[in-house]
Amino acid sequence: MNAANIMTMKVASVRCGKTVAEAMRILSEERVRQLPVIDDDSRVIGLLTSRKLLYFTLPKYITEGLLKDVKFAPDLPQFHQKSTDLAHKDVCEVMDKEFVKIGPEVSVIEVATLFVSAEKPIECILVLDNQDRLLGIISPWDIFKRLCEYTKK
Repeated sequence: MNAANIMTMKVASVRCGKTVAEAMRILSEERVRQLPVIDDDSRVIGLLTSRKLLYFTLPKYITEGLLKDVKFAPDLPQFHQKSTDLAHKDVCEVMDKEFVKIGPEVSVIEVATLFVSAEKPIECILVLDNQDRLLGIISPWDIFKRLCEYTKK
C-alpha cells in the first residue's frame, strides 16, 4: 500500500494574493487545519497551518518560550490587535515555505515514519507529482482509517 491509496484527494487550497482572513474562512468552512498555497501553475509553494496562524497572533515572549506560565500574560489586547493585523496580510507572507512532501508511490510505512520521527511536529504530508502539483494530503488520521479498515477484515 502506498501514499496514493490513503491520501485525501479533495484538498482545499489557496493562492497568493488572498488574505489570511479569506484563508481562515476556507479553513473554517472546509473544517481543515492546513491549506496548501499554490501558484498560477498549480504548483505547491507553501503551506498555511492553523498552528502557524496562532504563532503569529501570540506575543513573542510566548512563542519564543520565555514565559511558560501564561496565566498571567497581560497581552489580551495585543492578541486581538495581532489577529486583526494578521487578517489583512497576504497568505504568502505567512505561509511555511518548508513542508513535508512526498510522491504518490511512497509506502504507508514510510509515511507513518515521517510523522513519528520528525524533529518538529508534522500536521500533514502533501502528496505531489514530479512537477510539484498537488495530488493529495495525508494526516495521521488517514493512516488510522486505513488500519481500521484492515482490522475489520
